[in-house]
Amino acid sequence: MNLIRTVFFFLLVINFAIANAVTPQKSTLKLLNPAPYVSGLDGWRFGFGLGYAIYLGDQMDFVLTRNFGEFKELRTNITLGAYKIKNQENEWGFVFKHGSFQTLKSANTQGIQCDYNELQMMFQYSLNENVGLNAGPFTCNIQLGFGAMSYKSMYFTVNPNFQSIDVIQSSVGYGLGSAKDLNGKEMAHIPGKKIAFLGNVGVNLGFKVGRSLILYFENSFQASMSNKLSGNLSKISVIPPDCYFYTGFALYYRFGGSISRLGCPKLSYH
Repeated sequence: MNLIRTVFFFLLVINFAIANAVTPQKSTLKLLNPAPYVSGLDGWRFGFGLGYAIYLGDQMDFVLTRNFGEFKELRTNITLGAYKIKNQENEWGFVFKHGSFQTLKSANTQGIQCDYNELQMMFQYSLNENVGLNAGPFTCNIQLGFGAMSYKSMYFTVNPNFQSIDVIQSSVGYGLGSAKDLNGKEMAHIPGKKIAFLGNVGVNLGFKVGRSLILYFENSFQASMSNKLSGNLSKISVIPPDCYFYTGFALYYRFGGSISRLGCPKLSYH
């Protein structure tokens, strides 16, 4: 009897062990954190652009002078930009601009000119949630930015016969000292270049032209905190400040593929 009981108990133990060995365990699904970027450039876009800067302020006459002697108000500006994707709606970056604007007024008898180097921090918001152009070949972005510019400027009279600068009445950054013109009128000059803070708001249209190439049509209103971009130092009030409108095209190269790949979560079974 003891042997039978022992054998019976032994069979129960083996049966229990086998049952637990073949019974599948329940699996759990876990969502892991997004994969880290493959390289430090993933999500960045770098580009080069060309455009025009048009002066806006109380020294303008609302007429674009295309060709009048040595004067041409549509002057090519150069931009260099770098942006980093944050998500499908937002990205941020920096834009450096080297440019100039010029305008004639008072029936082309007076004029202003400003040459500048500018650096601004930019923020882009996509109105169609496609800032990385992964959901389609087009994006419409609202742009905001702020930064500073180093500039030199001058306010001058025009010689109508030779269609050239006659007398520089006042200037910033040209190394000129105070003097008097032929009529004995005092001419004010600031020898060194000046720094002006500025901000901008604009609308950019982006078009995907290749796997990693994007063409942007950029338009923005730039407002400075200076009244000396015109070079007219007889102005006293800073309101309205000197501003300009920028329009142009820029071609960017995007590193790292799509934003969905950069931030794609992985699934794991346990």
